[in-house]
Amino acid sequence: MVRILPKPKQSPKAVYLTCISKVKKPALKASLTSVADTIDTDATDYDDKAERALLYLIAESDDVDGVVTQEQMEKVYTGRMAAKKAPGREIYDKLKAAAPHGVCPFCAQRSVKTLDHYLPKAEFPSLVVVPFNLIPSCSDCNKVKSSKVADSADKQILHPYYDDVTAHQWLIAAVNETTPAAFSFDVMNVQAFDQMLNSRIEHHFDLLELAELYSSKAGVLLEDIRYRLEELYRVGGKVEVHNYLAEEQSSRRRNNINSWQTATYQAMAESDWFCDGGFRGI
Repeated sequence: MVRILPKPKQSPKAVYLTCISKVKKPALKASLTSVADTIDTDATDYDDKAERALLYLIAESDDVDGVVTQEQMEKVYTGRMAAKKAPGREIYDKLKAAAPHGVCPFCAQRSVKTLDHYLPKAEFPSLVVVPFNLIPSCSDCNKVKSSKVADSADKQILHPYYDDVTAHQWLIAAVNETTPAAFSFDVMNVQAFDQMLNSRIEHHFDLLELAELYSSKAGVLLEDIRYRLEELYRVGGKVEVHNYLAEEQSSRRRNNINSWQTATYQAMAESDWFCDGGFRGI
């Protein structure tokens, strides 16, 4: 869960000027160009606050400098950055392609389909094409997140460019002793993190409905390995099953300590009930 991405290095002002470079109407071009310095200043403020997890303090706005409307700025993004053959499309594509293997950094599971505005474009028009406000995202995370704006520090979801929470385990799973076996997922507090970061991790997990997503994925995984577990159990009983699951968990932990796969294998390996035949179906 949650992949960390390198922060984009493109200059926000340069990106903005590229996007508006082919505006043909002189009056509109003049208005858009006149707010370029504000775009740059607001981007610097964003970067500073993001480093300190204070993005919730940025005020919402209906326009930029009272000169360019929210609707006009939104069109800079949709028509002059995201649109095919738009002057900013190359930048859009590079940002979208920054997610390793094309996997959404918010859920660490589904494929990237779009760019998400961490601070929504409807409420923060000066940030519509600021590169570090644009995050490659799957359609589901983008839709669930929608235009929600945090009104307190603990309601900020994790930011893939600024929040590195990969050094400690906080994603956990449990085996539900049902027929067939099922899995539940949750997050736990990490002593090395302050309480605010722990609260943000929990909010991220709940808002993006990751428990349901991971439970479904874990169920499919169990179906995929069930016959392997049957054979191991036949040969060496629950000890052999446990050893196999523990080895798989160790391998996945080295790759991503907070992946749903790591949590699932850990939960299976630590459950005596599961290792002693609980993995079987009906």
